[in-house]
This record gives sequence, C-alpha cells and structure tokens, in this order.
Amino acid sequence: MNEELRRLARLFPQDKPLYAVGGCVRDMLMGREGGDIDISSACRSEEAAAIVKKAGMRYSEGAKRLGTVIVKGEGYYEYTAFRVDSYPAGSGAHTPTDVRFTDDICEDARRRDFTVNAMYYDIRGDVIVDLLGGKDDLELRRLKAVDDPYRVLSEDGLRIMRLYRFVSTLGFTVERETEKAAAQLSDRLKDIAPERIREELIKLLGGDNVVTALQGLYDCGALGVILPELALNGGVKQNEKYHKYDVLEHIFVSVSYAPKQVRLAALLHDIGKGHCMLRDGNMYMHEAESARLALQIMNRLRFPKSEIERTCRLVSAHMKDMKGNTRENKLRKFVAANSDIIDDLTDLIYADAMATGYDVDRDKCYRMRRMRDEMIAEGVPMSLSQLAVKGEDLMAMGYSGREVGQTLQQLLELCIYKVKRNDKEELLDMLRRRTDR
Repeated sequence: MNEELRRLARLFPQDKPLYAVGGCVRDMLMGREGGDIDISSACRSEEAAAIVKKAGMRYSEGAKRLGTVIVKGEGYYEYTAFRVDSYPAGSGAHTPTDVRFTDDICEDARRRDFTVNAMYYDIRGDVIVDLLGGKDDLELRRLKAVDDPYRVLSEDGLRIMRLYRFVSTLGFTVERETEKAAAQLSDRLKDIAPERIREELIKLLGGDNVVTALQGLYDCGALGVILPELALNGGVKQNEKYHKYDVLEHIFVSVSYAPKQVRLAALLHDIGKGHCMLRDGNMYMHEAESARLALQIMNRLRFPKSEIERTCRLVSAHMKDMKGNTRENKLRKFVAANSDIIDDLTDLIYADAMATGYDVDRDKCYRMRRMRDEMIAEGVPMSLSQLAVKGEDLMAMGYSGREVGQTLQQLLELCIYKVKRNDKEELLDMLRRRTDR
C-alpha cells in the first residue's frame, strides 16, 4: 500500500482503523497490478472528510446517502463508511433503497458480493482481515457469494454480470451454489440500467478467459436477458465443411482471437445468422442483418455514437474479400474509403477465420492491410481531403456547381486505380488537355 494512504491511516482513530477493501486487496494478494483503491472504516463520511482535510488532501462529497467521500491526493480513492444495504424485494435493482451505517466490519463485509472481494487490509496495522473465507477461495481460484447466494444475487442483478466478468478477467471458477443462484435469478438483470450492463460487458470482453465467461452467461440465462439477439444463435448449426462450431460457439471463440479493441465487433459480427435462418432458411447476407442488430443493441446499451458507427461498419464489412479474389481496383476503392478501419477489420477477419476451427490462410486475411500499406507508400490519396487538386483549383479553370465535386471524385478514383499520380500539375494538365477550359 502506498505511503500516502499510510500517512492518512495514522490519523484515523485507533478503534476505527482505515482499511483498503475489495478488489485492490484481492489483486494485492494475487500479485496483480492494482487499479482503483477503495478505502473504508467505521467513521462516518463527515468524520472521514475532516481527517482527510487534516491530512492536507482534497476531498469531495460522493453519494452522501451511501456514506462516500472522494479523496484526492497523489492518488484517487473512494472512501465509504461501513454500512448495511437494503434492496427492494424481488427487483434486483443495483442501488440500495435503504442504508444503515454500522461500526461492525462483519456487517459491512456481508453487504458485498463475493468472498474474494470482501477482504480488508488494515493499512496502519499491515494485516489482512478476512472474515468470510476470502483467502481460502482465492487460493482455490473460486468465486463464492459472501452469504446465501440467492440473497446476494437477488439484491443486485448486476452481480451476475460481475460474477462472469471475474470469470473472464481472473480465470476463476464459480462455486456451485452461486452458479445455481445465478441461473435462478438471471431475469433480475432486466432491472439494471443499460449503461451498467454496457460497462460490465466491456470489462468482461477484455478478459483472457472470455469464452468461459460468455458460455457461463449463456448457460445461466443471463445472455438471453441482456443480449437476446445473440442468445438466439445458440445451437444454430453451420456447414461442417467450413465450421466446426455452431454459430454461438463460433462467435465466442472469435472474440477470444480478436484484439481487445475489436472484441465487441467480434461478439456482434455473426449475430444475424440465427435471425436469417429463422426468416429465410439460410445465412445469405447475414452481415447486413448483423449490422442492423448491432446498431439496435448498441443504441439500447447507450454506446457513444462514434463507437456505434465504427463497430457497425466493421460488422457490415467483415465478409469483404472473404475468398481473397476481389478484383484489385474494386478492393483498392474499398480500402481507400475505409482506410481508418482497415487494421481493426483485418484483425476481425482473421479472428473470424481462426474461429472456424480449420486451417487459416493468414496472408489472405490481411490482404487489405497490405494493400492499404502499399497505397500509402505509393502516395495514393484515401479521400478528397488528401487529393492534391482542390475545389478552388477547378473553379479557377471554370468548373462550377456539382461539376466540381464530380470531377474531384473522378480524379480521386484515377489516383486510387494507379492511373494517375497524386500530383497537382499532372492532374490539372490532364483536365486542360481533355477540355476547352
């Protein structure tokens, strides 16, 4: 633990020591590089804020009802007073409706989710406080609810997403009773705000054990709640000549092969196959249906518009040049128009190919990336903004109105097709010779 927190801890009362708690303690015991540090004690938020001020650190009030204080020094910490939370019966809501503060650390521990996240580190005393068997479960690499799993997961439906996020990021297994409770309570995710689902999904997709986690979400029924369009692909068979897996298994495996920044697109790239089969009896043009569903899902989960647009473009284009035999000029035009996504697109194409379960021609998967690099080396303009000739050059020659844009587009295509170099004088001279201007 850092020296700044040790200095702060020395100012807390002896009978109300300051603890680091939750994921930072778990990660410390695992030897993992830590992220956010949550701190806690029996001191109420007002008392804690006064101590923080005395330490010369800045603070701001968090959720007063929850007893939180945001502490800012050399680091950033969220302080929460020991408390007991109450949730509306049967709702699975993420936010408690009633909060009672307590001096009992055991009560505070039992309001948390899993035992490995309910360990405390006494910063001043330099000791771990483990009241619920978290260290044993950490040793077993096991995720277990802090109490009756039905109570723990029913109180906050988002904990089911967190459960499988930790499967993905930590590589842990789920204790049997906790797993059974997740299956019984997966519909509680209906009560969770879309933004919360989105945040947990993105974190889950970033883990090294993402296939196991996604399969767990599907098996417990949670995937059918948060992404019913995706769950529909479970058990949908594919041509065994080209695929060893059904559609959903293929999607999960493709996610594992994709770089982290492409994993959401990999999750959505074939999502339309099941819908196409139901509607048409085949998977023809499934990429268009997948892009439509991706747009629907990402809007529902309130992704940023720029991310929606980019992901849908990747999904829509993932079948481009699938056989590696697209005519060069046609592909050069596509590459120029999509140069900003070519790296991610070729990574997606490769992940998709790897997830067939058969041998993959890597060179074919990355053909568009090589072509993009060759075009850049040739000085090919990828857009009108990179074209050496500008609209004012054409207007000076007598062009006007729509003719200006049309002529610029023609010049761009001549450069893309290697008919002409992107040289201003050469292009203008060509125009002079073919017109009376």
